[in-house]
Amino acid sequence: MAESAGMILFAGGVTFTNEWLQTRTPNFRIPVATLAASLFTYGLEKIYPKAANGLAVIVLITVFVTPIHGKSPLQTIVDVLPKPR
Repeated sequence: MAESAGMILFAGGVTFTNEWLQTRTPNFRIPVATLAASLFTYGLEKIYPKAANGLAVIVLITVFVTPIHGKSPLQTIVDVLPKPR
């Protein structure tokens, strides 16, 4: 599998899990959109690998820091980790 498509699939998994944790209901539109985006980046990587990898990195960064339905995935991770005493 292409490197960029793998990053897009990881970002989609993080988004799906975060949304599920926030709303308590799975949103099955996210996996469909993730598959479409990963197929796009897979094709783009065959034509121009640098652009595909750059786009995938931008998507990963955006997914981790953008709050959707309350908290971003990074905020959720910080809430789950134990606080120092």
